[in-house]
Formats: sequence, structure tokens, C-alpha cells
Amino acid sequence: MLSKKLRLYSRFKEITVQLSKLGIYNIYEYFKVLFGLEVDPSLKPQKIRQTLEYLGPSFIKLGQILSIRPDLIPQSMIVELIKLQDKVKPIEFQQIKQIIENQLKAPLEDIFQYIDPNPIGSASIAQVYFAVLKTGEKVAVKVKRPNLEELIQTDAEIFLKIVSFLEKHSKTVKELDLKSVIYQYKYTTLREANFEIEALNIREFRKNFENYDKKFYIPKYYEEYSTRDILTLEFIEGYKLSQLDNINVDKKQIAETITDAYYKMVFKDGFYHADPHPGNFIIKPDGTVVLLDYGMVGTVAGEKRQLLYEHIFAVVNKNLELALKFYEGMGMITPKTDLDKLESFVEMFIEKYHNKTLSNINLKEMVLEIIDLVRECNLKLPTSLAYLGKSAIGLDGVIRNLDPSFNPTERLSNFLTKSLSEYAKEKFNEVVRIIDFYYSLAFKLDKIIKLLNIERLTIRILFKDLEDLQLFYKNQISKVVLAILFGSSLIASALFSIAGKTQVSNFLLYFSVIVFIFLLYRLLRF
Repeated sequence: MLSKKLRLYSRFKEITVQLSKLGIYNIYEYFKVLFGLEVDPSLKPQKIRQTLEYLGPSFIKLGQILSIRPDLIPQSMIVELIKLQDKVKPIEFQQIKQIIENQLKAPLEDIFQYIDPNPIGSASIAQVYFAVLKTGEKVAVKVKRPNLEELIQTDAEIFLKIVSFLEKHSKTVKELDLKSVIYQYKYTTLREANFEIEALNIREFRKNFENYDKKFYIPKYYEEYSTRDILTLEFIEGYKLSQLDNINVDKKQIAETITDAYYKMVFKDGFYHADPHPGNFIIKPDGTVVLLDYGMVGTVAGEKRQLLYEHIFAVVNKNLELALKFYEGMGMITPKTDLDKLESFVEMFIEKYHNKTLSNINLKEMVLEIIDLVRECNLKLPTSLAYLGKSAIGLDGVIRNLDPSFNPTERLSNFLTKSLSEYAKEKFNEVVRIIDFYYSLAFKLDKIIKLLNIERLTIRILFKDLEDLQLFYKNQISKVVLAILFGSSLIASALFSIAGKTQVSNFLLYFSVIVFIFLLYRLLRF
């Protein structure tokens, strides 16, 4: 207990010292600024983002969670938090060596021909090393930082204490339900720190892109060299997006490849990479795009994708009622939602976009307008849609850095043509199934009625059998009762005779004789 308190105190002190560099000497005041409860012009969103990056994995993940909560923080903060970069000072290789050997249960030299002790990447969750397997295959070994779960648990406890304090002193904070954000942060971070889950994500992505005919590649992972704390991946040689000026590649083609792959993930597979920042892309010399880091993923279920299609239909056809159905179907409307304001905002949104071609629509601008709508109308943003918005803004930034003239929304038209035709096909099949059901029902009504009559007859027979059984047991019980009365009366008569109570004894004797006669009658009669 004492060690836990000391750990909390030490971490709390570290956080406070770093915040003092922002000019804030009270962590509670910092949280007020972060959640937009108080606005300090001197505390620019960029400074807050940099502080989160310095404070490590918990604060980075908290920032990422907040970047999908427009109901809690202002738009300017959301745009900055989406840029969160996860780079920290690496730990000593000796510690990494010990983790690998403990996890894979073998000395390092028995596993690898060679492993570079200098990491090629160092983040708050893990460090990545270049290695060569005994088979000669080049791999990237991702190793989780030691005591990571303990740090996450400690920071989560600190966050909850801060939020509890704020709730006691602010009714506004209590209404925001910030504790749900902390629980979501804890769940997300611990899940991302489990490399077995990331391995399953990689398997799913490789399956989805197995027969993909464009230059987009998902690295394979080596199951026999992977555990909960270690993930061994195929090493891909290539260039970062920031290095493309030095090689002869078509940036516009790369932008198209990335955009098309993401639209496939979202609108066809319903399973997408939710962290598209420049560091998660490698470009091979032949122009093939390689996607990295599969810890953060999002899903869009079939029903949700259908609602997205319907919303697009609504905007194109100026159908306000259908557009409002999207917000209801997504579960975004709450008791606090201002329905009149929502209808007004949606109407303005449709008016703005229904006449525009996709090539004239700025994806980032459109997503930010939806974020404003959520905040202004007190809507609840579901996690699946929030991650989708975050990914859209991140994707837009990646694409425009590659080619400022390229508009990713323009590529959506080709894909949506296929998607909407598939959606129409689904609706048609649904109608066919309904018609077939009623057609079959009409011709089977007679049979159904006969079956119901048989069931009613069976029930009547069953109840009749139950009545007979009930009568039988009733008769048997009455015989047992009479037998008990006869025996007990006879014994009581004898006992009273011995005690000198002649009158009582005689009465009980006569009573036992009467009971015996009645019992004999029941035995012979039934």
C-alpha cells in the first residue's frame, strides 16, 4: 500500500513539474483548459499537445481519446490532438534483451543471426529493432516497454482522482461524465499494449487485401516469434513519406493508392486502420505503399455502413427526413439534444453540399463541420463514428502533404458507385425475401391452421392425462392418511388404557375401528 502511494506521488510530481513549464502550477487547472472548461489564450493547443507527448503513453492515449470527443473539447484542440506523435527516449538494450529472452524462452543468439541494439523506432508503447532470423529473413521486432501496464494503471488512478476532485467543485464537470473518458482511455491503451490483439488485426487486414490488385501491402507477422509483449514482423525496406523528394516516384499515384485502400477498408470491409499519420507509411522503391502499426483499428458494422450510404443519398437528394434518420440510427440523439437546432443545422449542411461535386468538397472541412454540429446540438458521438472522423482528418493531412492539389474526396465517387449499387442490391434482396415470405405464408395458411388444431388437440389430451394422474395420486395420498390415522389412534388408545384413562381409550379404539373400515372400503373400491 505504501509503495503504491509513493508511486502515485512520484508520478504526480513528474506531471506537475512538466505542467509548470506551460505556466500552470496546478494540475486541476490544466484539466480545465484541456477540456475547454476555461480558456487561457496563452495556452495554445500546440503547447498542450507537446506536453502530452512528453508525459508519455497515458497522456498521449488520453489525448487521442479526447480527439474523438467533440462533445467535451473545442474543435481547435481536436485538430491539434489528432497530430499527436508518439516518440520517446529509448530504454537500454540490456532490458530489451532480457524481455525477449524471457518471452521467447531462449537466448538471443539462438533466435536471431543478428539483432541491432539500436532501435529503429522508439514510442511510448514499444521499441522496434531490426533483426535477422536464423532462416535469413529480415524482421522488425517490436518489444513492449517494461512495466507499461503498471504505468497505465497508475496514471488512470491519478486521472480518476483529478476528475473526482473537479466533479466535487464543478457541476459542469459532473454533467460531462469525464470518468467514462478515463475508463475508455484505460481500456484502449491496455488493449493496444497487447500485441496478441495487434497480431489478430494484422491477420484480418492481410485476409482483406489478399487479392487486392493495387500496390498496397500489409506486412506479415511471425507467430512463432510473437507473444503478448513481442511482435515480430516482416521488415520492409523503403522510404518515409518525408523522403519521397529524393526518389523517383509518382506522389499523386501514391496518394490515390492510400485513399483507395482506406475507402476499401471503411466502405467494403468495415474494418480500418484508425491512425493514418505519416510515420505509419513506408513507400517501397517500386511505389508500393506499406501500412504499419495495427494497434489502433476501427470497425463499421453493416448496419452503420448502410446508414452512411443513406446519409449520402440524403445529401445528394436534399432529403432532410432521411438525413435526420442517420443521427437517430447511429444512436447520437440524447435527452439533451436540441432537436430544432439539429434540424436547422442538418438543413444548412445539406444546402451547402448537395450541389457540390466530390472534387469540390474538402473532406477535413466537412468532418469538422459535423464535429461542430455534434457539439452545438448536444449529440452523442458513437466511438465507431468518432474514430472514422479522426481517421478522415488524419488521412486528409497525409494526402495533402503528398500532393496539395489532390482531393481525396474525389476518389470517393468511383468507390461509392460500387458501394451504392451493392447497397441497392441488398435492399432489392431484402424486398425479395419479404415477398417470398408472404407468398409462402399465403399458400401454407391452411397447413398452419391444421397444425394449430392438432396442437390444441394435443394440449387437451395432455391436460386430460394430467387430470387422471392428479386423481390417482390424490386417492393414494388419502389412503396413506387413513392408514396413519388408524395406526396412531390404535396406539394412542393402548397408551391411555395403560394410563387408566378408560373413557378416552375406548373412544380412540372405536375411532380407529371406524377409520379401519373406511380404509378397507377405499382399498377395495379403488
